[in-house]
Amino acid sequence: MREGSAVNYGLQDVIYRLLAENPEWRDRLAEMLEWHDAHGQSDIYPGFQWQDVHTQPSTLNRMVVAGLVNMVSKSRSYTFYRLASLEDTIEALGMDTAVEETLPVAEVDSLFGLVVGHERIKTLLRYALKADAPVHCLLSGPPGTAKTLILSDIGRLPGAQFYLGSTTTRSGLVGLLLSQKPVYLVIDEIDKMDDRDMSPLLSLMETGMVTRLQHGHRERVTMPTRVFAGANDLRRLSAPILNRFARFEIPPYSPAEFVAVCKAVLTQREGLGPEMALHIASEVVQHSLDIRDAVRVARMAHGHPTRVIEICRTLWPSKEASRVSPFPRRSGG
Repeated sequence: MREGSAVNYGLQDVIYRLLAENPEWRDRLAEMLEWHDAHGQSDIYPGFQWQDVHTQPSTLNRMVVAGLVNMVSKSRSYTFYRLASLEDTIEALGMDTAVEETLPVAEVDSLFGLVVGHERIKTLLRYALKADAPVHCLLSGPPGTAKTLILSDIGRLPGAQFYLGSTTTRSGLVGLLLSQKPVYLVIDEIDKMDDRDMSPLLSLMETGMVTRLQHGHRERVTMPTRVFAGANDLRRLSAPILNRFARFEIPPYSPAEFVAVCKAVLTQREGLGPEMALHIASEVVQHSLDIRDAVRVARMAHGHPTRVIEICRTLWPSKEASRVSPFPRRSGG
């Protein structure tokens, strides 16, 4: 249901009565809902015309008089309509299957232990995770910063599902949502997500509903999913998507912060000893501030200190060290 909206039980009663009197209207209203799902997220959405929803103008006029449909604009060549209330129509049709909000017990207060700084942002994210109703959060900033660690931590919560925006699958986002029904949806690289996934994501965040039309069967599920996403470039996201998020800008690490975080990640998540972790961090920081680069180097080095310099020189062959390491370079092994 939309934020700030309330179900009008009087209108629902009217719809129930009219559907009993005119059972053929059920399919017509369902088609209007499908049209809205497919086109209604645009900022310039005008509504639908009679031919869009295969409903004769005479029937639409009766629906207007009954209060089910509103006429929003009219000229000599066209007339546009909209449903008077999406929520009440859906409720009256009984088309949506609700997924109960069974939030897993999660120790969110212990999250983000590897994230250096950003205390206010971490606090607000914990508030969002524990809120009674979904609060969707978007983290923006360069690749490999605390944004990556934050999303990674949320993705480890019970009931969380991770979705990589740059990856296209046959079932897409709708398939993931309907099959997994996640409590937390973590989307990395949302700015690279396919356009076909944006509309169902917008519907999920605005109404809590996910819809799929497959083999002539319409499946509609209401779920209390909370969306936590990361983006490198907000300019690639539409205004309707951005408006559904609480937005947090995550600045890049300083070299000293990178080394501290890198050492913690490599020891706690990659199983390295502190000396090896510090060695890798001290080399990688001269070329990159992306934690994922340090993890790649660690996995290729496989515990051999001399490989670290060889790997770094191969990954960044012509790039002069543009940053001074907070720690002296090591010689030999």
